[in-house]
Amino acid sequence: MNVFSLKTKLCIGEDALVFLHTLPDGAVVVITDSYMVRSGIVQTVTKPLEDDGRRCEIFSDIEAEPSVDTVAAGVRMLLSVKPAAVVALGGGAAMDAAKAMVYFCRQLRQKEGDVFSPLFIAVPTTSGTGSEVTSYAVIHDTERGVKIPLSHESMLPDVAVLDPNYTRTLPPAVIANTGMDVLTHAIEAFVSPAANDFTDMYAAEAVRLCLENLSALYTDATPSSPRGRMHSASTMAGIAFTNAGLGLCHGIAHTVGAMFHLPHGKANAVILPYVMLFNAGLGKYRGQGVPERYAALALRTGFSGPSEPQLCRQLIRTVCALRRSFDIPASFAGCGIGAEEFSRALPEMVGNVQSDRCTQANPVPVGDEALSQLLRDIFDGRLEV
Repeated sequence: MNVFSLKTKLCIGEDALVFLHTLPDGAVVVITDSYMVRSGIVQTVTKPLEDDGRRCEIFSDIEAEPSVDTVAAGVRMLLSVKPAAVVALGGGAAMDAAKAMVYFCRQLRQKEGDVFSPLFIAVPTTSGTGSEVTSYAVIHDTERGVKIPLSHESMLPDVAVLDPNYTRTLPPAVIANTGMDVLTHAIEAFVSPAANDFTDMYAAEAVRLCLENLSALYTDATPSSPRGRMHSASTMAGIAFTNAGLGLCHGIAHTVGAMFHLPHGKANAVILPYVMLFNAGLGKYRGQGVPERYAALALRTGFSGPSEPQLCRQLIRTVCALRRSFDIPASFAGCGIGAEEFSRALPEMVGNVQSDRCTQANPVPVGDEALSQLLRDIFDGRLEV
C-alpha cells in the first residue's frame, strides 16, 4: 500500500508573510544562517513579529552543511526558550538544521513524559530543496565525514511561507544548483517504486516548470513570473518525494558531497543523467530497468517519440543540455576531484552509497560491482546517450 499525505499549510505569493501576524502568543525562535542576519533579510521575519509585541530569539550558527554539534546547540536553545513558534528561514541548510532540532526536542521531551509542540513555520529563500514540505533532513557528521539522512513525520513543518521575492537576488550559480536539485527530486520521485497517481501529478508538473523556467531564471532573476514558478516547482517536487521517496542519484550525491565537499545541487546535476541511463537500462547499462517510467514522464512533460528508449534518451539529453548551459561539469573529475583521491575512496564510497536510504529506494537494484563501475563512469564522464 502506498500513502499520500500533505500536512503542511501553504501560504503563497508576495504577501505570504502576512501569515506571521497570526502566530500564537509567546516567544519565537528564528533559525537561520549568518548571511541572513548580516544582509538584514532576517528582519523581514523578526520586525513584523516584534511590531506585534512578540519576543524573537535568533539562532544563526548554521553552516553550509549543518553539523551534529550545531543541531545539538540549537536543541539546547529551543529547550531553554520554550518558544510558541519556530521559524526556519533560509535555504536547505537552515531548513534541515531546524527540522533536526525540532525533531530531537520532541523526542527528548517525549522521553521525559512532556511535549514540545511549537508551531513550526518554514520560509524558504531558495527554490531547491523543497524542505518546507518534506519529512527529510540531512545533517553532517564531521568526525566520520558522512551525511546522515533523517526522516520522521514530526519534521514536517506546519506551515510553509512561499514568497518568491526571497529569490530575487540569488546569484546564477545558486539558481542553477538549486534548480537542478528540484529537477532531480521530481524525476527520482516519478520513477520511484512508491510513486502513485498523486505523486506523479506533482512530480511531472515540477519537471515541466523546471524545463520551462529554469534557464530564463538563470539568465535574469528579476522577472517575477519564472521566480514564482520555480518556487512552486520546488515545493511540488518536495511534496512528490516526501511521499514517494528518492533514489540512487541522491544516494551517490550524499556520499560524494560529504567526502569531496561538492554542493548538493551541483552533485545531483553531475550524477543525474548517469543514473537515469542506468535506471532506464539503456546504453552500456542495458538490462534490468524501468524505461517505461522515464518514457511516461517524457510524454507528460511535452516530449514525443515512437519508442520508450527514444523518449528516455530525449529526456536525458535535455537534462544534459540544461546542465551544460549552466557550466556545470559533466564528471566528478571536472569538479576538481583528483583521480588518486577518488580511487582510494571508492570502496568506502560504495559502502556508504549502498547504506544510504535513498539508494535502497531506487527502482533498480544495484550491486557493489555495478555501483563501482557507475561511479567510475561518472568520474570519467563516460555517458553514452
